[in-house]
Amino acid sequence: MAVNGAAAEQMTDSPNTEFTPVADSTQDPQVEHPTDVSATDDIQEYATDDEFYDSHEYSTEELERMLREANDFKTAGNEYFAKGQYDEAIGKYEDALFACPERNTEERAVFFSNIAACQMKQNKYTEAKDTCSKAIELSPAYSKAIFRRAQAGEKIASYSALTEALKDYQSVRELPDITDFTRKECLKAEQRLPSMIKDQGEKEKEEMMGKLKDLGNTLLGKFGLSTNNFQMQKDPSSGNYSVNFVNKN
Repeated sequence: MAVNGAAAEQMTDSPNTEFTPVADSTQDPQVEHPTDVSATDDIQEYATDDEFYDSHEYSTEELERMLREANDFKTAGNEYFAKGQYDEAIGKYEDALFACPERNTEERAVFFSNIAACQMKQNKYTEAKDTCSKAIELSPAYSKAIFRRAQAGEKIASYSALTEALKDYQSVRELPDITDFTRKECLKAEQRLPSMIKDQGEKEKEEMMGKLKDLGNTLLGKFGLSTNNFQMQKDPSSGNYSVNFVNKN
C-alpha cells in the first residue's frame, strides 16, 4: 500500500517530533529504527570527514541550499522506510548525510538515528547500536537515539550490552522532553533488566570457566595432569572462586 510523504515522516525522526516507543520494547522495536550494514563504512566516512561542506568554504545561501537538499533526501528515505524498503531508505539517509553541512549537527543526528531505525527493522542490532552512538555523539540529549540504542542493546542481550541498555533507559527517563508513555516504558525496562543482567552474567561466567577448563586440560595434559586435579570452590558471599590442588594419584 502506498504511503504518502507526511505519513512516512511521522514514522522516522525529525528534529521536532517526539519519540513514541512500542508498548513492548523487547518485541518489534517500531519505527524509530531504520537498517542496512553495507553502508556502515561510508557512514563512518560521512561522520568524520570534515572535508565535505566546510561551513568556512561556503556562503550562507549555499549552506541553506545544502540543508534543503539533505532534507529532501531524508523525505525520500522516509517514504522508502514506510514501504519497508530499508536498504533504499538507508541509501537516501546516507545521501542526506553527504549533503548536510557539518555544522547542522541536530539534522545529522536525525539522519543517523533513521539509519539505525532501518537496522533495527533488519535485526542488525549491533550495527543499529553503533549508529545510534554516532547520533548521540552529535546530539547527546537526543532521546530517540538513546532509547533506540537501549532497545538494540537489549536485543543483543550480552552482559555488557544489557548493562549499557539499562544505563540508557535510565538516561532517557531523566530527560525533560519525553512523553509519560516513554517514561513508563523506561521504568518497565529498569525493572526487567537487572535480573536479565544477573542471569546473563552467570551464563557468561560459566561459559568462560568451561573455556578455561578446556585450555587448562590442554596445557596440563603435557604434565600428566588435568583440571580434575584442581578443585574450584565458589564463595557464596562474593561469587569469587578459589582453586585447591587435589592429588588423585
